[in-house]
Amino acid sequence: MGTATGSRSSARDRSHSGSSAAPWVALVGPEEEENLSLRYLAAVLTRAGFQAEILQFNRPDELGAVVTALLSVRPPPLLVGLSLAFQWRAKDCLALAVALRERSYQGHITAGGHFGTFACRELLADFPELDSVCRYEAEATLVALARAVAAGESPAGVEGLGFRDARGAVVLTDLPQPQELAALPWPDRRGVPTSCLGHTMVPLVGSRGCYARCVFCCIAAWHALARPARPFRTRPIADVADEMAWLHHERGVDIFVFHDDNFFIPGHRQSLERIEALADALAARGVGRIGTVVKARPTDVSPEIFRAARDRLGCIRVFLGIETDAAQGLRTLQRGVRQEQNHAALGILDDLGIYVCFNMLIFDPDTTLGSLATNLEFMEVHADHPWNFGRVELYAGTPLLARMQAEGRCTGDYLGWDYRLASPQMQRVFELATRCFFPRNFAAGALANRLQGTRFDVEVCRHFHSEVFRTAWLEETQALSRRLGRDSVACLREIVGFVQARHGANAREFVADLSRRLRRIEREVAVGARDLEERIQAAVGARCRHARPRENIVGAGCGAGAVEVVQ
Repeated sequence: MGTATGSRSSARDRSHSGSSAAPWVALVGPEEEENLSLRYLAAVLTRAGFQAEILQFNRPDELGAVVTALLSVRPPPLLVGLSLAFQWRAKDCLALAVALRERSYQGHITAGGHFGTFACRELLADFPELDSVCRYEAEATLVALARAVAAGESPAGVEGLGFRDARGAVVLTDLPQPQELAALPWPDRRGVPTSCLGHTMVPLVGSRGCYARCVFCCIAAWHALARPARPFRTRPIADVADEMAWLHHERGVDIFVFHDDNFFIPGHRQSLERIEALADALAARGVGRIGTVVKARPTDVSPEIFRAARDRLGCIRVFLGIETDAAQGLRTLQRGVRQEQNHAALGILDDLGIYVCFNMLIFDPDTTLGSLATNLEFMEVHADHPWNFGRVELYAGTPLLARMQAEGRCTGDYLGWDYRLASPQMQRVFELATRCFFPRNFAAGALANRLQGTRFDVEVCRHFHSEVFRTAWLEETQALSRRLGRDSVACLREIVGFVQARHGANAREFVADLSRRLRRIEREVAVGARDLEERIQAAVGARCRHARPRENIVGAGCGAGAVEVVQ
């Protein structure tokens, strides 16, 4: 079994704290790229003397292979930890727990993550296959649990745990105090990182939590669980710089994808000071030319902050948390953002020449025809930027879910809540849009997300390979985004018109015809994107023979999915 290769001990001492005789723990979850939540857990387990293995479980059809991998090793894992961070993947992970028990796995099965935390009681009541659930941040909890299991002791003394007592009643232990982030080992970095045009890229975080209070996002609710509540905390600059320097010098990393829920901190002056301090610390550690990817709220954007981010930290992409430009939507989601701030932020980033992409939550519980029209106009005006759109979903633990439950508007259960929009017309628009746009927005390889990666290729080339970069490539990728985006807006308006004027008409024929036209445009745009990517890769490859095509950068170069929540 492997051991962590990116912890402080391995980075500084070149030694491993695990041993071949140590009991091992399996961590299972999605790893389209390096899953930092699992990799932090692997690092703390290794430091505690356990061996930690990360098993990728990216798709439902991988269930059989994961079960076989877990049970083919002798001895089997002492403990299996399942990532329940994503509510929409919960059924897959729970099916894995059931399959393990059916194959007579006798070890301890625990789960954790945002969804696992908020649905802890229900999960333990409904799934006897689970022995426990780690609540809130699990680094200290999982290590204590592994020690208790290894010693054959009760987990009753483990902080941050949910489990069943001898009578079958669910017990929740007190949550641990939030750890100082500098006290954690750096995440496990085993394996080959992803790359773009030959440039190695990794995710990292400089903070945990978010200072905003959007009602549709579980992040604020998650971090409010701790006592004392610490909704947002940062790592010391020196610690972030040390990790980046080690990755740069030892692993050849030159693109850093910050997965902070928000890279910036409250107050423009404070954000600027933090950027300057990080840039100074990296320079003092001999870190050369790098590129960075960050997330931001529109209220974080100022010319001074992003000029420094671009010039001193090599910022080449910003995922901007627009979400909605409608006054109604901003109120419903309690974004704490004004419409003019959305427009101003995009204008500043455009003026600075920084690539920005965003998602639009154009359907929410209160969406009206007027607010949808506002968002469609915004999407049309800014179609040069890659964007995607979807509906606000109801996540466990969120104030929005609590509101919808109080109003009696939820259907389903804790494994997957659904709801209807307040306006029957808007509900019909949403239903037709979902049927028509699923391949473009949400399917595997969805083009709306793919174009974010195409633009990322352009920006990586522009940043690192100015000698071969052509301005025409930037104009070309903007034209591809513009064509797809304006087509999406036009077709959404067509759906609105159909619902308004022809509600009783044959919806099946309408959907079939509109879908055919959508697919035709998608095929043409996809061909253009692929051709542009190949030309960029050929130009860079001819200059730098080590260059490789852009590999999997979900959540990095091309975004984390159809609707990524940025606070």
